[in-house]
Amino acid sequence: MKKSIYEFQDYKLFINHWVSHQPKNGHGEYRRISEHLQVSTTMVSQVFKGEKHLSPEMGAELCDYLNLSEEESEYLLLILDYQKAGSYKLQQRLKKQLVKRQERAQKLENRIKKDLDLSEENKAVFYSSWIYSGVRLLSDIAECNNSLEIAKRLHLEKNLVEKVIDFLVDHKLCIKQSGRLKMGPTSTHLGTSSLLLSKHHQNWRLQGFNKMILNDDSNLFFTGPMVLSQEVADEIRRQLPEIIQQILAKVHPSKSEVVRCLNLDWYEY
Repeated sequence: MKKSIYEFQDYKLFINHWVSHQPKNGHGEYRRISEHLQVSTTMVSQVFKGEKHLSPEMGAELCDYLNLSEEESEYLLLILDYQKAGSYKLQQRLKKQLVKRQERAQKLENRIKKDLDLSEENKAVFYSSWIYSGVRLLSDIAECNNSLEIAKRLHLEKNLVEKVIDFLVDHKLCIKQSGRLKMGPTSTHLGTSSLLLSKHHQNWRLQGFNKMILNDDSNLFFTGPMVLSQEVADEIRRQLPEIIQQILAKVHPSKSEVVRCLNLDWYEY
């Protein structure tokens, strides 16, 4: 599994890992890196297979080559500074910064783009029931762009759905175009500090419980209590936000054809 840059405190290990996950196991990738950095392949080999280090300027060019985000680029350059630090005291200061960025990266609200900020009062309404989010998502499917079709799909009263739609339109979570309903801003998100977060999780997990009794091969439910090492448990915890981010990166630009709900639990008991 491809790892996130935030799982590394060594930029050489990260690059070697990244290369190994490229097409054809990264064949020819170090040559392409050397061409982008305008240095010899020997130099690149001495860096990523030896004791030499990149210059800060070459590190910045490497970030562009890897197409890293602004935050990921800052993290890679921080690793470079950390590994090149000339004293123990400086190295420890930089390591603390690395750890803080790693902890920050584990929090999904720092990795998922928020397109809309609702007031606390409106959030309380939107997250009070799964119906608000359910109606909003369904509105983006061509066959479900009016209150009647949505009510049929969700087995709800049409009057209730219309009240929900009014709220969504009023707050630009949905829009109406030529009499048809359509989803507005791409996503909303609750941070870990929000008092509404547990309610949001409960709403959708209850829907999942209801679906478990149906014999539908398009659904998947997995429950896997396990015993494992602390190291592997920590590694999985670091990977989960990255997996979710990869999923969302594919979801957002895709065509609206079906609606699905992903519930993911990972906890110690």
